[in-house]
Amino acid sequence: MVSVRAVVAHDELHRGGESLVLVDGQVHRVSALGTFIREQADGPVTLEELAQVLETAFGPPPEGTALEQTRAAVEVLLAAGLLEAVAG
Repeated sequence: MVSVRAVVAHDELHRGGESLVLVDGQVHRVSALGTFIREQADGPVTLEELAQVLETAFGPPPEGTALEQTRAAVEVLLAAGLLEAVAG
């Protein structure tokens, strides 16, 4: 099963639930949802685990399933280099 974890940032600034994250010389503005996902992924976590935590914290998504929406959000964070896939 594949898990994800947050990439260690060089620096982070949190304000109003959002964050600015410095990774590999690039600053990323991360939404409240992305920031929450990175916080939950301080160690390896599966998409299923993340979906459950997100649904508990934010309620069910307006469209699709929690797992589908979690997968979409994680893919964005992976592409930005803010999460990494790990064997878990």
